[in-house]
Amino acid sequence: NTSIVYSSIGDKGAAELGKNTTWTKLETLDITSNSLGCEGIKQLSKNTVGEPIELILYSNTIGDEGATELSKNASWIDLRTVDLGANSIGDEGAAALGQNKSWINLQALGLEGNNIAAKEVIGLSSEHELADLQMLNLADNKIGSEGAAALSRNTTWNNLQTLNLYNCSLNDQGAV
Repeated sequence: NTSIVYSSIGDKGAAELGKNTTWTKLETLDITSNSLGCEGIKQLSKNTVGEPIELILYSNTIGDEGATELSKNASWIDLRTVDLGANSIGDEGAAALGQNKSWINLQALGLEGNNIAAKEVIGLSSEHELADLQMLNLADNKIGSEGAAALSRNTTWNNLQTLNLYNCSLNDQGAV
């Protein structure tokens, strides 16, 4: 397991991590609260040597572009957990993540504290690629009742056990 937390790792540092060829048994990569942006994510996701099971990138500066770059990764097929909370990811980034066809084993997706609105939650909830999903954290987003209603209509997340919609601007309509 590799944890690089509060270390000011930016795009250059992520590019160097992406070049590593010795971490063939890497299971967890935690780069929480650093300065990782789009370019760093692009370089990091090019690494095909290790196949992390858990990728924690909480509280960086990834944004829509970085989430889109990350969604292009086709080699991390054993990925079970992705935490992208507090990364200024909006509708475009959430849509791209939902369309990744390689993360078929993904069980937990953390998107809390981003800028995701109802439109992309509707798109995310219609994706069949996330059939193994057990936990979805959308807390502190702007999904509203329309987004919550769309989530409730999903028919492929049969394994979903935890859905966090704390502080998502819901009312009774979204709960129905």
